[in-house]
Amino acid sequence: MKKNIIFDLDGTLIDSMPVWNNVSRDFLINHSITPPDNLDEIFKSMSFEESAKYFKNELGLEVTPQQMIAEIVSMVRARYENDIPLKPKAYEFLQKQYNSGTKMCILTASEKDYVLPALKRLNIHKFFTDVYTCTQLGMSKSKSDIYDFVAKKMGAKKAETVVFEDALHAVTNAKAAGFYTVAIEDEAAKNDKEKIKGTADLYVVDYLELI
Repeated sequence: MKKNIIFDLDGTLIDSMPVWNNVSRDFLINHSITPPDNLDEIFKSMSFEESAKYFKNELGLEVTPQQMIAEIVSMVRARYENDIPLKPKAYEFLQKQYNSGTKMCILTASEKDYVLPALKRLNIHKFFTDVYTCTQLGMSKSKSDIYDFVAKKMGAKKAETVVFEDALHAVTNAKAAGFYTVAIEDEAAKNDKEKIKGTADLYVVDYLELI
């Protein structure tokens, strides 16, 4: 493994995607708006800011990104704090990398309000130098430049850095940025499995394959 790793969180390190299956749909329904049929496909590649702009421009929902974040945080916080599990053998892989001196960080479209409690509960916060969020950076994984930006924040050379992701758009953009990419299989991305396998440098079912 390389000297530095940039990890996605949801669907990559923790098995949280089932929690998100209906969040955006429920959010719109709570605001008396009928969700479009392809909402999940639209929402999964967006940051919260991009989602708020889409909901406003396309669906007529008048909310600020801050209001949207606050409401969604309230919808998912308890699950992150109490019961979302790690992906199989993720802890053992992180421990091994940490012991070998690998520098690791998290880059996530989720929010620190609920992410940090989950990392502490799962006892993996100690492995990471930092947790970067799309909201914090004002960027999203729908473009490749976010990976370059985070690598620079880490003080990491691209040639010595690997990106772990689960979703097709993220794997594609990390690869386009020139990073070695490892795709972790996740149920939420099953429809894109063959495309992900064809894009990533390495595709694994779980972390046991890497230990």
